[in-house]
Amino acid sequence: MTSTTIQVNTDVRDMLKSFGAKGDTYNDIIIDLVKRTRYVEFMRESYAVLDSEDDWVDLDEL
Repeated sequence: MTSTTIQVNTDVRDMLKSFGAKGDTYNDIIIDLVKRTRYVEFMRESYAVLDSEDDWVDLDEL
């Protein structure tokens, strides 16, 4: 895999460090943040679908 350099200010670098654990690379931290963001967005969209449906039947009613 090839690497690239992304310039960020020291505040952003420090924030990234705060998300990682000892031994994590910035690449590891960023991948984890992207996965979490995708999961949160998926859940937000899923709940929006559930909230928008009027035809749902509660399992207790079945």
